[in-house]
Order: sequence, then structure tokens, then C-alpha cells
Amino acid sequence: MPSSLMPSTISTSSRSLGYSFASIDSSIGPMYAASLRHGTTIDTKGRTRARETPGGRLVAVWPASGRLWAGRECVITLPNPQGPCQRRHAPESTRVACAPHKPRVPGYRQPLPLRKRSHSGWALVLLDSPVRMCGIVGIVHSDPARPVPPAMIRQMCEAIRHRGPDDEGVYVERAVGLGMRRLSIIDLTGGRQPIFNEDRSKLIVFNGEIYNYRELRRGLIARGHVFATQGDTEVILHLFEEYGPECVQRLRGMFAFAIWDSARQTLFLARDRFGIKPLYVTSGPWGIGFASELKALHAVGLASRELDWEALDTYFQLGYIPAPATPFREIRKLEPGHTAAWNHTGGLTTRQYWDLPRDRTPAPHNLEAQIADWLDESVQAHLVSDVPVAAFLSGGLDSSAVVASWALASDAPPHAFTAKYFGSGAASADETDLARRLAAAYGVTLTEVDIHPEVRDLLEPITYALDEPHADESAVPTWLLSQAVGASYKVALTGIGGDELFAGYRRHIGFLAGEHYARLPRPVQRGASALANLLREPRGASLTVDRVKRFLRTGNQSAPERFLSYLTRFPNPGRHRLYAPALRHHVSGAAASGWLRHLYQHHGTPAGLSTALYLDYKTFLADDVLALSDRMAMAHSLEVRVPLVDHELVERVFPLPDRVKIGLWQNKRLLKRALQGRLPAQHLRAPKRGFVGPTAAWLRHELRDMIEDELAPARLQRLGYFDPSVVQGLLDDHFSRRHNRTGILWALLCFSVWHRRYVETAPVAALDDDANIPHAEAAR
Repeated sequence: MPSSLMPSTISTSSRSLGYSFASIDSSIGPMYAASLRHGTTIDTKGRTRARETPGGRLVAVWPASGRLWAGRECVITLPNPQGPCQRRHAPESTRVACAPHKPRVPGYRQPLPLRKRSHSGWALVLLDSPVRMCGIVGIVHSDPARPVPPAMIRQMCEAIRHRGPDDEGVYVERAVGLGMRRLSIIDLTGGRQPIFNEDRSKLIVFNGEIYNYRELRRGLIARGHVFATQGDTEVILHLFEEYGPECVQRLRGMFAFAIWDSARQTLFLARDRFGIKPLYVTSGPWGIGFASELKALHAVGLASRELDWEALDTYFQLGYIPAPATPFREIRKLEPGHTAAWNHTGGLTTRQYWDLPRDRTPAPHNLEAQIADWLDESVQAHLVSDVPVAAFLSGGLDSSAVVASWALASDAPPHAFTAKYFGSGAASADETDLARRLAAAYGVTLTEVDIHPEVRDLLEPITYALDEPHADESAVPTWLLSQAVGASYKVALTGIGGDELFAGYRRHIGFLAGEHYARLPRPVQRGASALANLLREPRGASLTVDRVKRFLRTGNQSAPERFLSYLTRFPNPGRHRLYAPALRHHVSGAAASGWLRHLYQHHGTPAGLSTALYLDYKTFLADDVLALSDRMAMAHSLEVRVPLVDHELVERVFPLPDRVKIGLWQNKRLLKRALQGRLPAQHLRAPKRGFVGPTAAWLRHELRDMIEDELAPARLQRLGYFDPSVVQGLLDDHFSRRHNRTGILWALLCFSVWHRRYVETAPVAALDDDANIPHAEAAR
């Protein structure tokens, strides 16, 4: 809490319960302002209605003694804001709990929410300071005499402004142009980019956070390097000077960066080990372009919008597109754990610098205690920041483990945000009871964000933020939760990565059971599969019978094929019939299985659980979960950090024997044992739900009109990609509850919305004839 707002400003009046409101003068610009009448009191069950005051007065609530009591809260109901500030805030029904801990940055102010709700005591309302995010762009022409117009780099930066409206940096020197949008989290005043080395022969643009940058900086200073800033960006550049491309091996964190070496006329690109930060690339005879998001490349016509239907077929099978593919033929993603180098003579070459460990390691005798210690160390490393940090808390095991670890090591209670579902199917998705139990156990300040099924208007902005067609059903709750957190914070921790690290998905049980099933005689397996085919699916949303059938059908198939069968939304031959006859001949239907086989053979992972975990890291985690988290958070200028996706932690846990991570019918056995005594017993016994909304119910009710419009026969015929009769059959199945078709219908809906925004919408107009835009047509 800023010192200027400490008890000297508090009203001396007090009431029987010892709480008073104090009005505070402040200049708030366009932000919504409200005040309560001076001296008004509130008890633990009462409510006081605020009124709008255009003069810029702000209200805070303290105990009369002036001390902030952690975990004490009350209810404040404020009116809906009007005018241009309205979109800055969550809907009135959103519950927003107060944050009692003192921010670590002088002058930091928390925004004023519409409604603060809690269960006893006090609340604090403060003003907002701008929240930012990071993104990078660049173009290098093959012809050194062909200049890159500064306006072109600025236009690319503008396309990703949401990632960092705080600051823009542009460097253009003839055929080279680099740009960035910045979120100030570390070295708030001195970290502007691009950043040069001492002799200005190299410069860098960087997106991400390096958690060990202070140690690296000390080592580089000892070797004679001179620094002009205090941040992590310059550390990477000097590390590159010292170690060249191998510098990435020393970085701990999430990153995507580009370094232009003018002496060697080489562009060096790098992406972190797990793909936490994105990096898109397009290249041709004209040169190379890169950006944190697809939309920046399209904004200046660097690539055509020709669709890659092998990649899109993978999307309709998995719900996402694994790297290096994208929905567009001329744009690729740099794969996680890879670097790339480009020069005008040799073109673009990529190199893998990191992979998951291949060799197994024995489990130490005190493994559970080691797991807890490793988790605590990673959480602390991810709290490095010059601004306050919050947390996502679903109530599940992973996010609860992260928040509990943080709370145990912190003098101030964490502020966590959780989702509260309403409407159709809410009970099946809601985990607020578990979140509340953990908050109570650790004195965590908990904000409940209401998730209502009226989400139709959200799908277009969500789709635009995602860049690629993406059918993860957690997009809506993740968007709304990011919106709420991003209104108050720049940084938040999540529990992403725990399922991949500790074997938390149902398919992991399937892989373990599959090893035993594969030992049965073939006639027994064939008989079991035949009997399973006779099972009828229950009416409604249950997919249990479908999962049993998939398990028995694939018992004798390779590990990649079994992995794909557990994940597929619409297997062949049904998926192939989904396409219009003219398109079927151009889609092999084998792109997903071929890529999974490639990954499996390249790594040499043994069959069993290790295969599933490896493929999860390489595809599902990188291109579904992390991609979704990054885009949803960045759309709200929020940096999401993932302590369970830390390479030092993963390199310790991944090589452990399968049998210690999971039991035959128990996911995450190792993590649960490590957290005994740390989490409430209900968390250790609770079934896994996953952070997804009740999408099946939404499609039958609140979103039915929308999906019928988007997938109407007339629209499908106009697009020319799909067979309207097959799509109508899927809709009829789902609406009548004959089959649960959520997976493929959600994928079709998201694709239709995406296609309208990214393909049907006219491209951004060219700057002018002198802009020298190296668009795809010129490249050909």
C-alpha cells in the first residue's frame, strides 16, 4: 500500500464496530471514480452503496486503528460505470475480493472494482496504474540495398499493441527493422528496447522473463561486460556476446527473442524450452519476417492467407495446431526448445538446443520431501518482479500447490482469483468450494469471478486474440479470469504444467492400463473390443462409454496412435466425410499421426506412460494449454508465469520411474503424497475436473442459436470446406442428446468465427507504393 495512503489520511471518526471510510483526493484521468460518504461505517454483513463522483475522489476502508488486517474483508457494491471507462471493469455481478497486502512498488495502485465481496472485516480500494505486455516484430531484407520503412515496423507493432501499450521501440537501419511493445515488470524505467551492446554491433528485442538474470549479470560483469540497464534483456545480449547461440542453455525462464548481429549480418532467433512465449516466422527470397503474433505479419502483407489444410485437419482432430505448422502455408512457428539463424546467403536454419531427458533416474528415498522442496524453489524463482503478483486458483491440485507454496514462504498473503460458474451445467465445472477451503487455510485473499453462459459476444475477441483456430473449451473462463486479474495486476502465477509433470490426465491412466491390456491374448482383446462396440452411449454429456471403446480399439496400436485416439475430437473415417468432396482429395487425414510418430521416433521414448507425457509436452502443453494461456492473458496485458513448467524442475521430475508418479487407478500419486499435510484433505481426494466450462450444455442451450447460424447450410456451402449434411447430423446428435459432439462442434464453431476474422476480412491496406512491402506475391 502506498505510504501516502497510510493512516494519516484516515478519518478519526469511528463507530461501534471500529471501521471507518476515508475519502482521498486523487487524479484518476479516465478511470471510474467513486466515493462513500465520509465516516460511513459497515459491519461484517452490511452493505453500503457507492455513488459516482466525477471529481476524482477515492475511498478506502481500514480498521480504525489504521492497521491492515490480512484476510479481513467486507462487501462493497458499486454502480455500473458509464462512458468510455466501462470496458475497463468486470460486470457488476463479478465478485472481487480485496487485496490486503502491501504492494512492493511505491505508487502502485490497484484498480477500483465494481463489487468487492468477502466474508468478514475490511476492504481496501485504490486506483489503477497502467498494465502492459510484451511483443516483438522484425523484418530483414535479403537485398542490403532495399530499405525497411519505419512505418512498416510501427504498423506491425501497432497490430500487437495489446501486448505492450506501455512503450514502443523501433530500430531501422536500411534493410533491417526491429520493433517491440513493452510491459514494464523488471527495471521499470531503464529497460527500453531495442537494446545494444557496448559497440552497437548487436541489438536485441525480447519478450519474456529471465528468472536467473541477476546471477548471470554478476558473472558477466566479472568477465568484463559493462551494462547500461538493470533488466534481463541486456543480460541476454551480453550472454550472446560471450557464448554465442549456446547462450540459451544458461537461461532460466520464458522467452522469445531476436538478435541482429550487424558484423556477421545474421539474425538469431530463439524460443524457450517449452514454448511458453510464441514466435512466428515467414521467409522467402525477399528475406525474413518474425513476430510474436500472426496478426503482425498479416498487418503488412508479409505472407498470403492461403490455408494449410493438412494443418487444419490436425486442428479438427486435436483442437489445436502443433508447431511448426500454422493455419497458413507461408507462416511457421519456431518450435519450443529451438533456435534459428538467418542470413541473406544461407537462408533460414533451425537447431534444437533442448529436449526432455531421455534416461530414467531412480527415485531417491526421500522423494516426497524433495518434490515439495523443488516446487517451493521454482515458485520462489517465478516471483521475481518489481510489481505485485497475483495467482490463478482453480481449486484443482496444481494451482492449489502453487498458491500454498507461495503462501508458506510469504509474509503477506497471496491474492488469488477463481472462477464461479452459473447457468447450464455449472455444477459440473465449479470448484469454488475447494478454492475457498484453500484460501481459508492459508489466509489467501480470494476473488471469485462469475462465469455466465451468455458468452456469445466473447467468442470473436477471444478468437482474434488466439490468432489461430483454437478449440480448447477453457478459452471462455480463461479469458474472463485474465480480464479480472489483468485489471489489477501485471503478473500472475498459474498451476499449468502439473498434469504433464505428474501424470494428471485420464489418458495417463489409459497408457498405464494399456501395458497390462496388451499382454492379454489377441483373441481376448478382439472379443473385448467387439463387446465394447455393443455398448450404447448414455443420453447426455457423458463420454465414459466412448473412452472405453477407444481404449479397447487401440490396445494393439503403437504408442503415438493410442495417444492420438485418446485426444481426437472426431476420428476417421468420420472426419474425412466432414469435408466437402472437392476438399477430401487434398487432405490426407494422416498429418497428426505422422507428426506424433516423428516426435516419438526422434526422442526414442520407451512405450508406456513416458510416451504419453513426452507427447503431451511436445504438443498439447505447448500448442494448446500454453498458447491459450499466453494469448488470453496478453489480450488483457497480463503476464502469466508457470512454475510447474520450469526446466530445472522438469529435468528433476520427468526422468523418475513411471510407477512412482501414478498408480493404476490414481493420477498424480507422487504429487499428492508430497502435498500431504500441506493441502486440505478434500483437495487430495477430489476428482479431476479440468479448467473448462460446461460447453456441452452451453451448445445445447445458450449458444444454440449462434452455432446454428455459424454452421448453417448456406454459410457452409459458401465456404466450400464442409459437407452441410454431415455437419447437420452432428448438430442433431448433440441437440437430441444421442451423442456428445461437443469436441468437433466447438472446433467447427471456433473455426467459423476465426475464418471470418482472419480470412474473409480484407487484409490491412498496404502503406503506400514506397513502403516496399515484401508480401508473398512479390516473394513468388
